[in-house]
Amino acid sequence: MNSDIVEVATIGRCVGLKGYLKLHNKSDFPEQFKKGATFFDKNDDQLIIKDYNRQKELVLFEKFDDLDLAKTLVNKTIYTTKELTRKNCKLKKDEFFQFDIIGLKVVENGEILGIVEDIQDNFANSLLYIKTDEVLIAAGKPKNFYIPYLERFIESVNLDSGEILVKGARDILENS
Repeated sequence: MNSDIVEVATIGRCVGLKGYLKLHNKSDFPEQFKKGATFFDKNDDQLIIKDYNRQKELVLFEKFDDLDLAKTLVNKTIYTTKELTRKNCKLKKDEFFQFDIIGLKVVENGEILGIVEDIQDNFANSLLYIKTDEVLIAAGKPKNFYIPYLERFIESVNLDSGEILVKGARDILENS
């Protein structure tokens, strides 16, 4: 699938007789689900929201506003683009989209520790999954490790330079 694509939700079961569906939001931005918002499925079929109930997380799509048509959407994953995400989802200061963090170099005291390959969210905080730099792997270090996305470990994120400056991450790597 195109790297410009962002998975935002999975469509669940039908609710009622008018074509409403349970929406399982996979993003941090529920405000993007509103009347007129456009998404698409893996076949590039466009889905336009006709109505959305935020409290109940129920969605009704244009052209799928009866039960039989809505059933064809059950269990589909819906997507948007990075461009639309940036346009429709507002970040606060020092917040970043996960897709912007993935691929950044992780650097401590001038040494490249690795590259962010994934981000895993748990209840307490996010964990950066780091693919260790080849030089460190050759020196006997683990092939990958995790860094908690906490101020204690993350000094700064610079999208322009493609780097995350960290502290204490080398110790995590050494003890992984």
